[in-house]
Amino acid sequence: MSLICKSNFTGTECRIFRGKLIAGILKTSSWKEEGYGELDGNMLRFRSQGFWKKTIDITDIEGQKVLGQMQFRYLKGTATITYSGQNFKWQFDSWTMRNWTVKNEEDSAGFKSTSWWKPDGKLANEGVPAAVLLASLYVANHFRKIAAAS
Repeated sequence: MSLICKSNFTGTECRIFRGKLIAGILKTSSWKEEGYGELDGNMLRFRSQGFWKKTIDITDIEGQKVLGQMQFRYLKGTATITYSGQNFKWQFDSWTMRNWTVKNEEDSAGFKSTSWWKPDGKLANEGVPAAVLLASLYVANHFRKIAAAS
């Protein structure tokens, strides 16, 4: 499955398209480490447990039930996404922070940027759950915010 991601200039909203049809959306905050989104019926909320924490919870849209977590390794530019008992490794493919992959032993997905200024691009998926793809887009956005603040 191939998806197209288009973001606004600030990167706080990412619309996800399958062809010309909208398949999902991710909205994040410029100031807080939180966001929410939907992709293929998976409605999720992302919320940090405190300031500069390395862990962000993945919850249902109401924020009541924890479905997974994201653990960040800032110096390496990697993250581990745990969702439904599965672990996925997320990492940048280059120092430019434009392309990234998320994978486990069996499934993988990759993002290839099509724009220099905005985080727009193509997302090729080979079996990764939609919720993990949404979390991966959040991770990429999170790392871009950290890099911009440094």
